[in-house]
Amino acid sequence: MSDLTQEEKWKIHDASQHYIDECNQRQWDQDAKSDKWILTLASSSFGLSFAFIDKIVPLSSSSYRVLLLAAWACFAAVLAIELCGFMISSFIHSSMANEERKNIAVKYEGKIPEYKDRTIFFNSVSICGYVSMLSFIGGIVCLLLFIAKNFVV
Repeated sequence: MSDLTQEEKWKIHDASQHYIDECNQRQWDQDAKSDKWILTLASSSFGLSFAFIDKIVPLSSSSYRVLLLAAWACFAAVLAIELCGFMISSFIHSSMANEERKNIAVKYEGKIPEYKDRTIFFNSVSICGYVSMLSFIGGIVCLLLFIAKNFVV
């Protein structure tokens, strides 16, 4: 087997990097859509709970208020966790762009730059997404239980 020239190595590297970048972009786009929907639904659920206690069962005459408080805590957690995920994601993208700017000179010299592993940050953003989704589900369950208990009572 013959050794690859530097140019052939760069072609392989560039083709692989292009595919990886496309995969990452699709994942980031999907994560952004998911985050947007979760934020919208959590905010809407807050509004639904306020409308319920204002128009249907006033808070003063409602029972199982702890369920409503738990729902509100879950929805507030969704907003806070999503904000943390956004901040981490913003940090990742900005640091990756800065690193690439620094690596341009290394590439011009015909060397392969070293890239820092940011897996821990990407995993943190994913974990934020999962936790916020679970928190949203918990909020919905608590809110639905609160509504059900107050319709029965």
